[in-house]
Amino acid sequence: MTATLPLSAAQTSIWFGQQLDPANPVYNTADYVLVEGPVEPARFERAVRSAIAEAESLHARFALAGEEPRQWHEPRDWPLPVLDLTDRADPLAAAEAWMREDVRTPVDLAEGPLFAAALLKLADDRWVWHQRVHHIAVDGYAFSLIARRVADLYSDGGGTALGPFAKVLEVEESYVDSARRSADAGFWRDYLADLPEPPGLVDRLAAIGDHTVRAEARVPAEGLRALAAAEGVGWPDLVTAAVAAYLHRATGADEVVLGLPVMGRLGTPLVRVPAIVMNIVPLRVPVGSGDSLPALAREVAAQVKRTRPHQRYRHEQIRRDLSLVGGNRKLFGPVVNVMPFDNDLRFGPHRGRMRNLAAGPVEDLAVGVRDFSDGSGLSVELDGNPALYDVADLARHRDRLLRLLTEAVRVPERPIGRIPLADRVVPVRALAPPAPDVVDLVRRRAAERPGAVAVEQGPTRLTYAELVAAADRVAADLRDRGAGPDVLVSLELRRRPETIAALLGVLFAGAAYVPLDPDAPAERTRAVLSAANPPIRIADDVRGRVAPVPGGVEPGHLAYVIHTSGSTGRPNGVLVTRDALAGFVRAATTRYGVTADDRVLQFAALHFDASVEEVFVALCAGATLVLRTDEMTASIPGFLRECGEAGITFLDLPTAFWHEVAHAVANGAELPGSVRVVVIGGEAALATRVAEWRETGVRLINTYGPTEATVVATASDLSP
Repeated sequence: MTATLPLSAAQTSIWFGQQLDPANPVYNTADYVLVEGPVEPARFERAVRSAIAEAESLHARFALAGEEPRQWHEPRDWPLPVLDLTDRADPLAAAEAWMREDVRTPVDLAEGPLFAAALLKLADDRWVWHQRVHHIAVDGYAFSLIARRVADLYSDGGGTALGPFAKVLEVEESYVDSARRSADAGFWRDYLADLPEPPGLVDRLAAIGDHTVRAEARVPAEGLRALAAAEGVGWPDLVTAAVAAYLHRATGADEVVLGLPVMGRLGTPLVRVPAIVMNIVPLRVPVGSGDSLPALAREVAAQVKRTRPHQRYRHEQIRRDLSLVGGNRKLFGPVVNVMPFDNDLRFGPHRGRMRNLAAGPVEDLAVGVRDFSDGSGLSVELDGNPALYDVADLARHRDRLLRLLTEAVRVPERPIGRIPLADRVVPVRALAPPAPDVVDLVRRRAAERPGAVAVEQGPTRLTYAELVAAADRVAADLRDRGAGPDVLVSLELRRRPETIAALLGVLFAGAAYVPLDPDAPAERTRAVLSAANPPIRIADDVRGRVAPVPGGVEPGHLAYVIHTSGSTGRPNGVLVTRDALAGFVRAATTRYGVTADDRVLQFAALHFDASVEEVFVALCAGATLVLRTDEMTASIPGFLRECGEAGITFLDLPTAFWHEVAHAVANGAELPGSVRVVVIGGEAALATRVAEWRETGVRLINTYGPTEATVVATASDLSP
């Protein structure tokens, strides 16, 4: 036997659970990948075997050493059958039946193997790759990680190898011995001090069965995303709020306690390590029948934000701290798991889509939501403990939950207590309503969180209330000077908080802004002013002439005019309307996942349309816009240091500058742990830099769009 290792906290919980019923297969998890295109079986098998060889946790064996369970990693031979189902009437149904039967295979933790894989041929150009793994070895993220590694190896044989399991124990040990763990324990004691009995759809406990029952549905997502963007929340917050609302409707409880699965990897070196790291933490959500779904979603977002710094503290330890182990009280009710990782893979030129068959044991009820990036919508899965639910029960709850979500999206201001929960399901509407004007969104954020910081530069800060007040003063002055719909106002101002207030003031007045570069050659500035001929000018020493006041503001009126050099070198003005700006902001906010918790760096000069993305996406979401200084870009280490000091979470960078950042990070520079998303654009990204960036685990979005198409027309996550 090779050297033994201790079990991680997550593994320990599952090991003890399995000992209660060693032959119970409920801890098996399973996904399959449907590949739409021809597959080379031998090449595919090599990719699968190589990826699984790298995934050390899959080769674990477990045994008692004295009174303590220990593990060792011992790879052994294992089969990978190739089954031909092309002669079946419904090959996919036959494949799913075979895979569900395989999921019921008991696993001996002492002998292994913990996993199984198979390749099933449905047609010459349609294949299924099945993978089943015991939950003690992987969580949902790890499943996705292994699948993407197989896709990499099959496609080009390259990519970054999976990380060693020892990192899991190293990270856990450093946390256990840290002051942070003690602080987290104190937080959870306070947060749960007066914890009510978590309400559930069934008012009793039951042992975990030997399988789960499932009811699922596919729903369109456009209306949900549109509402999330309009309200400045994430669409997962709306889904979680809908579950909380449904529990309130079903039980009458004025506070629900949901289980929230968290990845446990962010800010750690575990983004490339396949293992079980996921934790489940309780989320307290006060809810009343008079609440609207958006209001409840904001409460959910606030509770998630409150608990986020403390989510590494294990739920098993919380149970012990609250003396809930072995008792008849739950720590939380239904679990709501919104899976953030993409389900799409590429095997050479062919597309593969992951689908889940089994997610592991469920104490009561679990609501899983998976996003499909191809636009086909959301998959909603209700998994239940068979001792508490049958399929008919789950189908009824599924239909009523989706009815509540659908109606709340259709009429967002409607109180959740007044939504009829008929058994029929009405799909979430595919056509989104018109996007709200950016002025309305900024005012809405100021009304919701007037004291939140809207704009920041060094020690200078403007709250949302202060920013709107400053913009209103600018707007009043501009109206006195003749500003109104389709009236152009040039802005020749440097990057500072007052400039953002002036920019908003132009839109508040109903006018359109024309940004000028204060450092541009005088000839260029004269050419732009000659082309646009703005009747009102804002600069340090320039005032414009007064024009007549036009009528009301409409969506088709101008929002801004940005000038490009044009093929002849002469400035060409691009006219962008308010509805185009509104539509872009809604789409970008949804695509990038920007929320009020973000701190967005304002990097681009205002006369480039990348600034439109930074300024309006941030402020319309209620985030903090952090304005960079000129000195910030003097060196890459200095840039990264200042981003870290400012707590930047969202970066929007020219690709050329990002190339330098990626190279520096790959060679030892520290990427701030606060950064979660980087958007790049402007030129092609180098494949070598993209490959290096994967090691950071930070989401990278490559965008492209001509100014004439309102900033960005296409966006793609650059994942393995």
